[in-house]
Amino acid sequence: MCGGRLVLAQPREGYRFSLDSLLLAWWVEFAPAERVLDAGCGAGVVALALACCRGARSVVGVELQDELAAYARANVAAHGAGDRVEIRTGDLRALPAAFAARFDVVVANPPFRKVGTGRVNAASGAAAARHELTLTLAELAGAAARAMAPGGRLYMIYPPGRLGEAAHELAAAGLGLERLRFVHPRAGAPANLVLAAARLGGAPAVATLPPLVVYGPGRGYGDEVAAIYAGDGRPLYEC
Repeated sequence: MCGGRLVLAQPREGYRFSLDSLLLAWWVEFAPAERVLDAGCGAGVVALALACCRGARSVVGVELQDELAAYARANVAAHGAGDRVEIRTGDLRALPAAFAARFDVVVANPPFRKVGTGRVNAASGAAAARHELTLTLAELAGAAARAMAPGGRLYMIYPPGRLGEAAHELAAAGLGLERLRFVHPRAGAPANLVLAAARLGGAPAVATLPPLVVYGPGRGYGDEVAAIYAGDGRPLYEC
């Protein structure tokens, strides 16, 4: 990935990152010196993409599951990124006091599905990543707001069908939606993901960017996604 700059280890079974993590990493808008919190960092793909491919200098990843946090630390070490990326094992619902109002940017790829909807994966790691077993949308929004410095921004990826709910929960936590970009698997197909950006204390004033189409006319990726994999992709808010 990223022109060979990212080669990550991850569990053989259970949670495994996918394209949505890379889309999220290229959706984040930040200055290199800004402090970034990767909320639920998994094996570290977003944190490392931000540090190794996009120039972030200070990223803290928080991961609840011990096994995934261990993979993330190993991946950070393998990429020589320990001076830019720190991995902590912890619960986003109970962040340490030192994290309060500390971060300029929070990035999150939260569980998409409510408990009781869809099939719950038998592997507990994958189940927690996909269903709201350990973190609800409201809890994520609250944790992000507490961790943000004044004017901080949240970047996330989510299903379009829950966008109204997401806007409500973000607003309840004091986060105003500012920008959306819908992700379509192919041209003409309905969107199956939406990239969202919100600001702490911001008034909702949503700008909708042109759609992002993942696959081109053949079997390969479309231009924007192919460029990310090749290592020369532009941020997905520059379109």
